[in-house]
Amino acid sequence: MKGKKKLTGYAVCLLFGTAIFLIVCETNGYRTLTSEQEKARILCDAFTIPGIMLVLGSGLVFAANHGAFYGIGYGLRTVKDHLLPFLPHEYVRYGDYIARKKEKKVTGYSFIFYTGLIFLVIAVILLIRFNILYPNA
Repeated sequence: MKGKKKLTGYAVCLLFGTAIFLIVCETNGYRTLTSEQEKARILCDAFTIPGIMLVLGSGLVFAANHGAFYGIGYGLRTVKDHLLPFLPHEYVRYGDYIARKKEKKVTGYSFIFYTGLIFLVIAVILLIRFNILYPNA
């Protein structure tokens, strides 16, 4: 079951990256271009953008797992409790809040990083090809 879940994660990330790739190609008018130089540049950009988004997204999950956003979350919760006193809430000390958050770490998200890395490797290969074919661009 674990392998199937991981495979589903890779498929979703690949689908997300492909959608961003197609959006970048379409918004830059890839199909209507006649210049091979511009087509190569757009392909490089179209692989770079989803790659960076996925790698940085996995970095955010990593940072959140290590407590980078605990203070912000606690502050927003406290502000909500003070600004909306008519909503039901209970006072939670910061230490208790941190202890509860540490129990809810996200695990098994490496597929996001590796899928983004695949997109970035393709982008680097295309960038090298672009620089070899068009050195003065």
